[in-house]
Amino acid sequence: MTCRVILIALISSALSTLLCAQTAKIEISLPTDNDALFRGGGAEFYQYIERDFQGEKSKPWEGGRYGFVRNPVPTAQGLIYTRFHEGIDIRCLQRDARGEPLDNVRAIADGKVVHNNQVPGYSNYGRYVVIEHDWNGSPYSVFTATSARLR
Repeated sequence: MTCRVILIALISSALSTLLCAQTAKIEISLPTDNDALFRGGGAEFYQYIERDFQGEKSKPWEGGRYGFVRNPVPTAQGLIYTRFHEGIDIRCLQRDARGEPLDNVRAIADGKVVHNNQVPGYSNYGRYVVIEHDWNGSPYSVFTATSARLR
């Protein structure tokens, strides 16, 4: 089981909008203790995916990023990626003896839980929680999924 934390695409556009606005300061934090993103460590920050492309198996960390980063297809211009990944997958920092993730997963900012799924088999995303944040009078919902226990 991989340590997977997914933030929906909405957070990306919400943050872009909010960072450009000249309004009240909004405090946010990463949902885990993994802060390698701030040190330029993409391979240490993003969780890898298992890929089998044209018989070659690999575990690229880039597949954990947001955007068209999955399902490579060869074209005359080179590889293109046809599957859109709607969030980011953050690599866990700690695992127990069985390989299960131990990292705490938390909200990126104050908000209200609007949905919680503790049963992995109920969705393709496993365990997840949706938190609604109110930033400058606009609601933004952030979806966080994890193979770890939500705390």
